[in-house]
This record gives sequence, C-alpha cells and structure tokens, in this order.
Amino acid sequence: MIRRSTPIGWPRRDPRHYRFAIPNAVWEYHLKPAEFAIFSYLCYHRSTDTLTPEMIAEGVHLSVSTTKKYLKALVDRGLVTAEWSLALNNQYITSEKFFTLPNELFLLKLSPSAFMIYAYLLLIEDRRTHTCHPSYNTIAAATDLAKNTVMKGISTLSELNLITVEASSYFDKRGMKWKGNNLYTILPVRAAVDTFHQRQLRQLELDVERRRVIRRQQEYDRRHPRVSVYSTPVCGWLCGQKNCLTERGRPQTQRSTV
Repeated sequence: MIRRSTPIGWPRRDPRHYRFAIPNAVWEYHLKPAEFAIFSYLCYHRSTDTLTPEMIAEGVHLSVSTTKKYLKALVDRGLVTAEWSLALNNQYITSEKFFTLPNELFLLKLSPSAFMIYAYLLLIEDRRTHTCHPSYNTIAAATDLAKNTVMKGISTLSELNLITVEASSYFDKRGMKWKGNNLYTILPVRAAVDTFHQRQLRQLELDVERRRVIRRQQEYDRRHPRVSVYSTPVCGWLCGQKNCLTERGRPQTQRSTV
C-alpha cells in the first residue's frame, strides 16, 4: 500500500473533509473584511485547540497587531470568546443554515475583501450549476464594500482561476438590447491552487535570476574598479592653491609689476 505524504503547506486536516462550514447568519453582523476572514479561519479550526493571535495572523496573512484589533471587535460582538475561539453558545453560530468554503482558500493569500467577495458568491451560488449573477451593487451592499473594491476583487478572483466572468445582455419589451449582470461560475479550487503555485515558482525563478545578475555585476565591479572624474581634483582644482587651474584649464601666474 502506497502512503502519500501531505504536500508542504497543505492543510493537515481529515482527508474525508475538504470544506468547512460558515453560518449564513454571519452576514447579519455586517463584518468588516478582516473580521470576516478571521471569523472564517476560526470556523476552519473549530475542532482544534485554542489558537493564539500569532497563529491566526499567520493563517489570514495579516499583522499580529491588526489581528488582535479585529479579534477584540469579534469578542465585543459576541462571536468569539476571550480565549480566541468561536462562541459556540451563540445561536447564530450553531444555526443549521450554513454554506461551505474550501480548506485550500487560506493558501491563496487573498486580501480580506477578495476573500469576503468569494465567500458571498459561494453563499448565493446555484448548487447544481455553481453559477450566480449578482450585480456589482448587490455584492457591494451585501459585503459593505465600495463598488470599485468589488470590481477589483472580482478581477483578482478571476486571475486566480477561482471564478470565470461572462458578460450577459437582455432585450426589453421594445427590443432594445441592454447590458446585464455578469455571470459568475465557481471553479474547482484545485485549479486556483495550481495557478498560485505556478506563480510562486515563476516569482522564485525571477528572484534567483535577479540575485545571479547582481552577483555578476558586483564581481565585475570588483575586478574592474571605476575611478570617478569627480573623486580627486586635477592639479588642485578649486583647492585654493596659488598655481590652481582656472576655468579655462591654464595655470594662474602672478603678473610682475614694473
């Protein structure tokens, strides 16, 4: 029997479960994107031991100070306990209505706003076709984000191969053609993870090549030192000496008086 080891950086979870649940009622709290990302991470680790702010910060790719700030806000809202775990006595958290997110989502280093937009698309998607078609204004109203931020987040999700975006149109009663809402298709997260790793490898190759060029340039400069024309004055240029060169390059001489 062949035993397959878990790839580096892959969530070490029960292999029978590849998604985690988030209660639908969390949208009623109108959380900020960073608060939503932290709350989702706590839902992901619901069955594990209590997490520290440092561990949460590393998981959601935020600074420790920012994480502590939003953890306090979640505690004040009654969603998180003082020990940084889910408040399981909250009826909204234990509600039977929920949607799921893939475990690998935290590997993609999404911004909190893009993370929240993706979660909203999964909330309203058709479970059979994995599609939805909300307008930018609808997404902005549900996530409390600016329309421009929503458009930027949709572009990020599309570039990472988490979703596809298709333009749509419709005809009114008079036969006029109008632009409709975009049609979003939720793609398998495996494609996004592969795309992310490919980008990481390309960036690593670029960094290695950049360091190699810098080393070669430093070695060349060491073997062929350059002398700056401004490093040492020629014949005491502007040094204040008697025989210093003039602007025309000729030495000054004292005129004899008769």
